[in-house]
Amino acid sequence: HLWLLRVHSRQESSAEPWFFGALAVVEVALAVEALIFAAGAFGRPGSCKMVLRAAGRVRLLGAAIAWPWLLPWVAELGCRGHVVSAHIGVMLVHQTTLLALAISGFFLLRELSLLLRREPLAALEAAAPAHMGDCLAPGQAVFGGHFRLDKADLEETGRAVFVPARPRQGLFVGAGLALLGHLLLAPFFASSGPLPPWQTLGALSAVAGRWFGQLPKFKGRDKEREPEERFDSTLLWRREGPRLICRIGELLWIGFCLLELQRREASVDWSPTCALA
Repeated sequence: HLWLLRVHSRQESSAEPWFFGALAVVEVALAVEALIFAAGAFGRPGSCKMVLRAAGRVRLLGAAIAWPWLLPWVAELGCRGHVVSAHIGVMLVHQTTLLALAISGFFLLRELSLLLRREPLAALEAAAPAHMGDCLAPGQAVFGGHFRLDKADLEETGRAVFVPARPRQGLFVGAGLALLGHLLLAPFFASSGPLPPWQTLGALSAVAGRWFGQLPKFKGRDKEREPEERFDSTLLWRREGPRLICRIGELLWIGFCLLELQRREASVDWSPTCALA
């Protein structure tokens, strides 16, 4: 992901902070996520527990804020590359930018509310009644509440990864909408440029990666079995295999987006801005 970010920074359009940053923020979020998972494989819960717990919070919040910005990026790419008309392109850029700002702002407001209010009783006790506004209350803030070690990761891979003890709602909305937006624009990109259709291939790679990368249901190890049987190497790939497929799919997605950007920039139809004539 860092290599893709380096390639991206050398593109002509990298001089424009808004257009460059919309894709770069996703590249950074994916690189940070990969770094945190790698650090968890070397760290031990007792030695760097506080650091790994904080990293787990950063990983979830960063991804939730970053993913929506793939929507205005692909909309502007389509507008500048004349994949859609200028009128539709400008409209899509404005609407997707507002959507990305709304989603990112919503998650930031959750964290800000943690500084202004305490966690609601419903977030601390399951039997307590919920009240209006609890979805935005500190009970859903990523930097609030308790983070615990992921038992499945720890037992099956030996990696120390911290996850919310109480699930947070809506963290993957941006990732889903980003993929949906790319899939909706894929036919337009495929029909308006030469083969291979990089943008379409990228979206399909992400779909395949997320589809085949669904983690299996965790089953604890049988303590009655012999130690050498309980530590079968197949347990490692039972969890690492699907996760690796998902991450490869997302890596190909971003890589194909860069290939599409390079081809559009080299085209004679490329416009330096997305604006009505």
